[in-house]
Amino acid sequence: MKSGDAPVYVSMPAKRSLENRYAIYPDRIELLCRFPFVTKTLVIRRDELVSIETYRPPVIRTSLFALKLDLADLFEHVGLVRRNGLFKQLRFTPKNPREFVEKVKQLWDMD
Repeated sequence: MKSGDAPVYVSMPAKRSLENRYAIYPDRIELLCRFPFVTKTLVIRRDELVSIETYRPPVIRTSLFALKLDLADLFEHVGLVRRNGLFKQLRFTPKNPREFVEKVKQLWDMD
C-alpha cells in the first residue's frame, strides 16, 4: 500500500455498516472494520478479486460461508469473491452498495 495515494471512492461510516469504512483505490479495495477492541483493515488487491456483485438480504440466501463484516443480513449488500484468504467470500454494506460495485467494475474494467 502506498501511503501517498488517495482513494477513488469512499463509503463513509454509517450505522448499518457498523461504522466501518470501505474505500476503492486504483489497485485495491480496503475494508476498514471496527470490531470490539480491535480495528482491522482487509485489503483486496485487484488481481485477487474474482467477482463483485450486489445482493438482497439475507446473506444465507446466496452463501453459507461468507464472512459478514456488518449488518449485511438486513440490507442490500456487496458480495465479493477473492482468490486468497481464510474467507474467500466477503459480504459488507457500504452506504450505496450499487454505486460501490459500479465504481469497482468501471475502474477495474470488469464485465
